[in-house]
Parts: sequence; structure tokens; C-alpha cells
Amino acid sequence: MIALHEEHGEVVASWTRLGYRAESVVCFDRHLDLKPLSRAATARLTRLTGVRSVEDENRKLPIREVDGSYGLDDFYAAGATLGLVSRLTWVRATQEADTPAARRRLLAALSVIAAEPGVLDATRFDEHGALHTRVCGLDLAVHTPASFGATPQDPASRVDLDLDWFADVRTGQDHRPDELLRLLEGHGLLGNVDSMTYSVRSGFLPEARRDLAPLLAAELGRGTRQRERDALPLPQATFTALRGAADPLPPERYEAELEPLGAVGTALLGLLHLHTAGDFDEAGRCWHEAAASGCRSSWLAYGIGLSHYGRRAFTQAGEWFRRATGERTDTIEVKSAFLAALCTLRTGAYEEAYRPLLDFARHYPLHADATRLAAGLGDRLGSERQPWLSRQIDAQERLLGNGAAA
Repeated sequence: MIALHEEHGEVVASWTRLGYRAESVVCFDRHLDLKPLSRAATARLTRLTGVRSVEDENRKLPIREVDGSYGLDDFYAAGATLGLVSRLTWVRATQEADTPAARRRLLAALSVIAAEPGVLDATRFDEHGALHTRVCGLDLAVHTPASFGATPQDPASRVDLDLDWFADVRTGQDHRPDELLRLLEGHGLLGNVDSMTYSVRSGFLPEARRDLAPLLAAELGRGTRQRERDALPLPQATFTALRGAADPLPPERYEAELEPLGAVGTALLGLLHLHTAGDFDEAGRCWHEAAASGCRSSWLAYGIGLSHYGRRAFTQAGEWFRRATGERTDTIEVKSAFLAALCTLRTGAYEEAYRPLLDFARHYPLHADATRLAAGLGDRLGSERQPWLSRQIDAQERLLGNGAAA
């Protein structure tokens, strides 16, 4: 039976039931669900025993502000921490050709994931344009469908399907079931599909495409099983408005469905003020109210920071980006740390900006923009270029070609 899930994070419990041990997993997904875990989450997961305890640590709403050790965007890191998965092959939902610009975009997306020691030496593009690296305790290979089809795969790999790989609420259908089946058949993996996820509740797969699950199961000659999960009801009107899927109402019209969520609901109300009414002052009031109750929403602080940045209010933007930085586990937190330093630079405080930019470049060695800025600013200030920074520039140039970093 293929395990069927509503949200992708539920797959961790299925891996536990199936007895996974350091498996190699091929995942077809529109998104790379590989953000690091917080230190507290890692500590909790290492103490778990049994499927039920693993299930209980899955966040009950598809947002990071809700309690829990993992969810729909960091469950692969949870799988690595629990010893269930050791290698991830991610097949992206794209037909993008292998070009220097495409490689830069891909590396930039990965560059805001906390790096492991020696990541530059472990990172390379192969002859088909697939990226190989190591993050979150996993050996990672990132493929397009074309490069996946052209590259030999481990025949013992397990297969995980997020159905949003086929279709998205914004772009429509990008891939067909027969395309997936041909790719799996070419590597002898048709019988290795263990899991499928709808991702409708998460806001990615259109409701009308739930038919993909029974269709694929029939083509594979398999049955499916979906287990009940103790999740919180989704504040549907709020999420619909935040996704831009309906004309927004005044923010106060959403308060009734958000009130049961407490501080998390207050943070979501702030996002509504920001994204539907453009009121970053009221959004800021919501952030402070939620923070006073223990919910320091990086999502909201980052959004407020971007609003100030867009109107060139760099001092205010920097303050909000610093509030959004947190532990730098969420990629939004990492982007915020970079943007906070950039805001300081934009104000003309070059010496004050240099140290955080250099620190960021050291901790995120795949981030070519941070490396370039730190090196260029150091040269402008007359600082001697440190040997590690020169080596980092050389490594990035080998990855991306000349011009990756100055």
C-alpha cells in the first residue's frame, strides 16, 4: 500500500512505520522541503521512540509559528535526525535548461540553508547540470526531470511523490503522470513508490487535482492508505486571502477564525494587515503583541522589513530584519540576516556593515552575493582579504564560472 498524506510532513511517521533506516529517497516535489531543525527540535527528536511520538511532533498547521519539531518544509531534516533518510534526490518541477544563469539561481536557493563543514568541497555540478552537495545531514542531489532521466540511480531508492509536482494553483499543470512513470520505469523504480502527498491544505495543489492519487496508484497497480491525523482546522479565509486567491476583506473580518490560535493568530492577523491592506504600522503592532505572548514571527517581521526596504527606509527595514533573524533555521531568517547587513550598508555605515557581511559570508559559503559584497567592501575599507575568503571566491568561481564573486 502507498501511504497517502494531506501534508508532506506526515511522511516522517510513514517512514517510521515502514522501517526506514538511512534510506536513499527520490522525491518529486515542486519545493525543496529541506530547512534545518532548531536546536530544541533536534534535541526532542533524538529522544523519541515509536511512531506515535514521531507523529505528535509534526506541526498541526502548515506554518512554522505553530508548536512542533518539524512540518511540511523541514521534515527531511527530521528524517535525517531520526536516522530514517541519509540521501535525498530531489527532482524539481521544471523544464529549465542547464545554463549558467540556471545554476546561479539554484545555488542561490540552496545558499540560505545552514551549511555543513566543508560544504564548498562537497558541492559540484555534474555533466548533466545536476547539483550535488550536503546539507541538513543529507547527501543531496538536485535534478531536473531531464538530468534525472540521464543519470544512473540507485535501484534500491525509495520514492516519495508530492502531487504538486504535477500541478500548482498558480501555474496549472506542468508535468503529466506518464512523464513520471517513464522516469521511474527507466530506473527500475516503479515498484519503489512508498508515499504520496496531496498538498492541497498547504495551498499548492489545486483541489480539483486530488484525482492524481488514485490515477497514479492504478497505473502502479497499488492501493493507498491515508491515516487520520490530529491536525488543527485551517483558518481557511485567512489563508485564502494571504494566497491572493480571493478579494481580501478588511483584516478585522478575519479575527473570529484567528482568535482560537492565540499569539499565532495575532501574527497571522498582522500578515493580513500587511498583505491585504498595506498597513505595516498595524502589522508591527500585531508582531509586538504576538511576541509578548511568545510568538516572534519571522514570517511577519520579514514581510514588514521588505515593506520598509521597498520604500528605501533602510534603518526601519534593518530593525525588522534583525527581529526576523532568530536562530537562522528558517531560510527567511537567513535571508533576513543578510538583508539586515545590507540595510546597514545602504545607510552608508560601511564599517558597521562590514563585520556582519563578513560573518554571514563565512557561515553561508555558497552565498555568492554575500561573498562578493564582503570582499568588495573589505577592499574599499582597506582591510586585508582573509585567506578563507579568497579560497571561497575561488571555489565559487569553479562552481559558477568567473564573475561569481569579485
